[in-house]
Amino acid sequence: MSNIDGSIIDGSIGNRVRQALAITALLLVILVCPRPGHADADSDQIAAMIAKVSPAVVRVMTVRPPGSPDAPPPDPKEAASSDRTTMALGSGYIIDPTGFIGTNRHVVAGAISVFVVTADGVRYPAQIVGMPSHADIALLRIYAGHPLPYVQFGDSDKVRVGDQVIAIGSPFGLDNSVTSGIVSALNRDIMESPFDDYIQTDAAINHGNSGGPLFNVAGEVIGMNSVIYAPTPGFAGIAFAVPSNSLRFVYGRLMKRGEIDAGMLPIHTQQVTWMLQQALSAPDLQGALVTSVQDDDGKMLQGKISPGDIIRTFNGEPVWDPRDLARKAAMAPAGSKAVLGLYRAGETSSVEVTIHAWPDAKPVVLNDDAARTLGLELAPGKDDKGRSIVTVASVDANGTAAASGIQKGDVIVQVQQTPVSEPDEALRILWAQSLQKHSFAAVLVVHDKQLLWISIAIPD
Repeated sequence: MSNIDGSIIDGSIGNRVRQALAITALLLVILVCPRPGHADADSDQIAAMIAKVSPAVVRVMTVRPPGSPDAPPPDPKEAASSDRTTMALGSGYIIDPTGFIGTNRHVVAGAISVFVVTADGVRYPAQIVGMPSHADIALLRIYAGHPLPYVQFGDSDKVRVGDQVIAIGSPFGLDNSVTSGIVSALNRDIMESPFDDYIQTDAAINHGNSGGPLFNVAGEVIGMNSVIYAPTPGFAGIAFAVPSNSLRFVYGRLMKRGEIDAGMLPIHTQQVTWMLQQALSAPDLQGALVTSVQDDDGKMLQGKISPGDIIRTFNGEPVWDPRDLARKAAMAPAGSKAVLGLYRAGETSSVEVTIHAWPDAKPVVLNDDAARTLGLELAPGKDDKGRSIVTVASVDANGTAAASGIQKGDVIVQVQQTPVSEPDEALRILWAQSLQKHSFAAVLVVHDKQLLWISIAIPD
């Protein structure tokens, strides 16, 4: 046998060489080719996790008045019209078996009515328990009459850049859509509020995902999908989620008190930059540099804090930046005392101050009174063959029919599978459902020249 340079190798040595090469090749095969089923182990675990948590993810539907400026993008299946109510869609997640649901403030702000559709397809009217004015967080409540599946929160302080995350929501009305990605960055300041601490992810987030949960691989909620950055139409791979520890604080306060009772310090601060650090001879870039004090003639802070001070600790905990200081103050009860560690003119000191309440700390709560009327005005009409028909003359945005998607100009063909040709006839069948304790009525309409069955909620 010849080697590659043509020299002769002893037979026994050659056998040992061949055996060694065979063993090496076998080891390489074992290392490169995983055992059967091993490659799918992680995906199996994630699939099982998704199956477990998905029943707690919901769709949030809001009815908005005509021309509502703060409405999320409407359902693409609904025709746009300046004199029509619009149905906007978002996502949410059940945080308690009694029916408390988390979502974004911007999903429900300005809505006339709010509904929640659970994973089993049941639609419930929802109340807005509360929503703080300085955070994109809202708490809803539905009454299902039985315990509901709910999510578990994880510790967002333990989230690392590179961790895998899974988002579940209703982008464009496609319920329980699952996307995945990694954590791209932490503590992002996107200038949304004084408390910005967003988790950035590259998981695909689109319109309708707002208010939906962001899970870790253990099935714990570590954030709520809230904002996307898209300089061009479509998802650009940059999305932001409110961290779970902030969510737990807000929801815990709202569930117990009905309000946040957020604390604050009457000061304005800014980041310590490298150049400011050099100018002030500060130890490092940590802390919040005081720019002004809203002191009410010395009655609030008694002159204990001055512009130029750097607040470096709050009750013994490091203050990393102005947003960290704002979050720490917000979580402290109004009226409580806090010890601040200061750096001033080359010296460190500690002062005790009183935490004040945010001037608008009480959350803005929308009118949650349930609609008690159908809100449907019908009129007689004639079709192109001269036959009597029932047309929709107007839809009251505060009525129960508004949530069905029925619109002005629609033609009602049947109610509860009974043909109708007069307005009184259609209304009589609708009201009969209330007497029979039915929550909905099935109505066949001509909508945009197409026949469509819709369900209209019947008032109590």
